[in-house]
Order: sequence, then C-alpha cells, then structure tokens
Amino acid sequence: MRQHFKSILFAQSLLLATTVIFANSNHNLSSTSNEDTISTNKKTAGNALLSERMVSFHAAFQGRTVSLHWNLAGEKQTGHFNVERSFDGEHFVKVGEIGASNTSSEYNYFDDIKLSVMRKNDLYYRLQQVDGDENSYSKVLIVRMYQTHSVSSISVTPDPTINDIQVNVQLKENSYVVMKINDSNGDEVMKRFEKAGEGTNIYNLEGTSKLKPGNYKLDIIVNSNEKMTMQLIKS
Repeated sequence: MRQHFKSILFAQSLLLATTVIFANSNHNLSSTSNEDTISTNKKTAGNALLSERMVSFHAAFQGRTVSLHWNLAGEKQTGHFNVERSFDGEHFVKVGEIGASNTSSEYNYFDDIKLSVMRKNDLYYRLQQVDGDENSYSKVLIVRMYQTHSVSSISVTPDPTINDIQVNVQLKENSYVVMKINDSNGDEVMKRFEKAGEGTNIYNLEGTSKLKPGNYKLDIIVNSNEKMTMQLIKS
C-alpha cells in the first residue's frame, strides 16, 4: 500500500509542508494528494498560552474511536476546552467540550468517527481553552490511520516553534522505530532509535524547538520499510 499526503500549515512563525508515505509491499493503491492551509491570523492576546503550557497532545485509535489525550503544566485550570476537528486542515468544527479541572492536568476526549471516514481522511485536531472572554488555542495535531501489518496509526504535533515535536506511534506488534531529522543539505541533525512495544509509544524529539531557521526533513521509519516523511520549514 502506498499513500501520499501533502499539506501546508501556517502556525505562528512555522511553515510546515507535509508529505506522508507509507509502503506495504502486499498492496498497491493509487496515490492521492492535497494542499491545505491553516490561518492563525485571528489571535487573541492569550493565544500562545495554551501551547506554551501543553506538555503533550496525542491521539490513538481504539476500535471506532479516536482517543485524544492532553496534559498541561500546572494542575489548576479554569473555564473549559472545546475540541475542534478538521478534515482539510483549514475548516475546524467543534466536536466536543471538556470542563477544566483544578485538581488534574490530564484530559481525555473520545471522538466517535466512522471507520470509512477515518480510512479516507487525515484528521486534524486542535483545542480551544475558553475562560470568560479569554481564548487560547493549542498546536494542531495531525492523525492518520494505517492498516498495515505493524502500524495502526501515527500522530504528530509538528510545530517546534513553541516546544518540541512529539510523535506517537501506535503499533500492532513489537517494532523498531527510527526518527531522524536532516537539514536542507541532507546532513543529519538528529536521530533517535527505539525498540517500541505493541500499543502506544510516545516520543518527544528533544531539542527540535531550538532548531535554527531553515528547511528540515523529519523521517519516521518503522521496521525499515514503513516510512512517514514530513518536510519542515522553520522561519
């Protein structure tokens, strides 16, 4: 199976061009591609606050449900969180609401989506924290469902402007996962190798928030033959 996905995200000072390639020698499907834009021109004074406090934001598939999980620095939160979803990376709609907690910093939301929809679409999620007249948004989480021998899904929060890139690989079996970043000259600036177990595996690519302005390529490789590639342009 071979799938291609292209998108362009505008998130603060980061321009992210994404190409996803997943290969499975047992299947050959026609490739599809699209280009999308997220505009963040409408910012409030507190827009960066939620992203700055976010420790993690990732997703996994559980049956017919996308399970979203996020963790914020500090236990006391006020107001509530709107969960927004998009199929094109541009037009977001509210799909749920979670009340803020003053005793816990961890949150979960379960988004029920038809399997046929999940298989045909990349899913974009973002969070809006509403506290009176103050609104702030999280980074955008990109999720793709895979039906390969080893992989169920991969989700990435690919905006290193505020904090580091986070990768979540959901596996059907124990696998080897390699994550590496190359600069525009092809020189490797970061590489991480992991023996990942069946289930959810979350990795923070430490130091990516400190990358110098320029073009980069992020590769996520599972068992040497299943590959996801993201082209990053940090300004």
